[in-house]
Amino acid sequence: MNSRILSRTLIVVTLISTLLLSACGAVTPATTAPTTAPAAAAPTAAPTAAPVAEAPTAAPTAAPAAIATSAPAAEAPTATAASAPAAMPALIKMPEQIAGGRPVNITVIGKPPESQLAALESWNAQVARFQATYPNVTIEGIDYAYSPDSFAALVAGNQVPTLFEVYLTDLGKTVDQGVGTDLTSFYTAQGLQEVFNPNILAIASHDGKIYGIPRFAYAMGLGYNIAMLKAAGFDAPPTTWEELTTMSQKLTKRDEGIAGFSFITDGSNATGWQFTTIAYTFGTKQADLVATKPDGSYTAGFATGAPVAALDYIKNLRWQYDVLPRENLDWAKNGEVLATGRTAIAVMAGDQFNWIRMTFPDVDMSQFGFAPLPVGPDGKSVSLVGGNIAMVSAAASADEQEAAVYFRLWTQFDPAEIQIGYELSQKDPQFVIGAPTLPLYVGEYQQSNESLQEQYANLPTQNYELFRNAVSSGAVGLELEPVIAGQEYYGAMGAVISAILTDQSVEPATSVKEAADIFQTNVLDLLQQ
Repeated sequence: MNSRILSRTLIVVTLISTLLLSACGAVTPATTAPTTAPAAAAPTAAPTAAPVAEAPTAAPTAAPAAIATSAPAAEAPTATAASAPAAMPALIKMPEQIAGGRPVNITVIGKPPESQLAALESWNAQVARFQATYPNVTIEGIDYAYSPDSFAALVAGNQVPTLFEVYLTDLGKTVDQGVGTDLTSFYTAQGLQEVFNPNILAIASHDGKIYGIPRFAYAMGLGYNIAMLKAAGFDAPPTTWEELTTMSQKLTKRDEGIAGFSFITDGSNATGWQFTTIAYTFGTKQADLVATKPDGSYTAGFATGAPVAALDYIKNLRWQYDVLPRENLDWAKNGEVLATGRTAIAVMAGDQFNWIRMTFPDVDMSQFGFAPLPVGPDGKSVSLVGGNIAMVSAAASADEQEAAVYFRLWTQFDPAEIQIGYELSQKDPQFVIGAPTLPLYVGEYQQSNESLQEQYANLPTQNYELFRNAVSSGAVGLELEPVIAGQEYYGAMGAVISAILTDQSVEPATSVKEAADIFQTNVLDLLQQ
């Protein structure tokens, strides 16, 4: 996705996720696709971040959103349990004082720009509610959305905000650089280890310590146009890649500008992100993309086996079956062609439905469904997962770190804040609730989240049951985004896909071998465990 779009749209998304995050169970932000700079990072690309969101890449990072104007700060409720709705349990035990009452200033990313007045007013109102309870804490909001390149500049200039966010793929690197601080003591004091989804919390950990607060998590699947499939004689989305090929051929109508199938193809990190999504279903394992040797060195492992089979399949989609769009698609364009009926089936993260609804408000969202990715040669469906995580600067003082942690926990878990977020969603039709994402939490807290979300959902959640049931039953395996030099890997694979789709004479096995050799020399050989 275009980095300029990501950086702006994530601001609003951050605010929405702050207001609605814990209530939604699966957070409102859309995945972000990885940026185009391979060396730095990639639903978001994605990933990680990844569009609404920071996509790893963002990859998978954010998608455009709007938010209703909130009540003036003076009229807004303070952060007290008394104003909390009964539907949500009061999970966090907020301290009577932060930093012992001493004056403390913190910088926090995600403040909307003045051009987004409604979002800015909501941000200011939320900050005012927090400061009404903790008047010694001054919060300076920063109009900044994470990207690996820009964040590296902040690190180099000693300008890292007190409270910031990174892609899940980048947590380990951030910790190794000494940028993020250990939050384990806060988790222990609040019992949060029992609340967060353990699979996601594991990504927030490094060397046995917890360094981040998960903000949202996404999983990849197939978005599809129900009406287009039915018109072509199909009652359900494809369950195998062979079936997808057959269906896509029938769905493709070149004279009408319609392609049967699409994914991100612009050659950026986001392309590598979505290729990896497909490769996982062919049997590729995250740990095999970059293998760790006993001596701590790394070896590129994506030039043989399942990744090559996935590349061959993609080449055939373009040159043998001709079912892909003729134009190069970035993250936004991939969503656009689905939204506007120019493709029938698209690889995407479920939370991109947020972006579609906000960007194309006149589109009937009930026409779209979401399903697991097709099974591969081994008969298994696998979904790539990623997301964003909040971290606290290791360079901040102890008082600043305490204030930053409690501000983030309060915005994410306070029952009153959750209710305010949902009430805002009822006033502004551009709030989007109900997209199919991964649950951040487990147990009764997650159940409460889901129940509350159902009351406010404005997306057709019944259309996502194929995906949700498959994930919850374990029929879909979950594979993390690449962690070791993940963004650089995305960039390398994005270039390979671009070459394959542009030049019919390019042999996938040869092209990916050359890319792996360069990746090994220029990236992995320079890394140390």
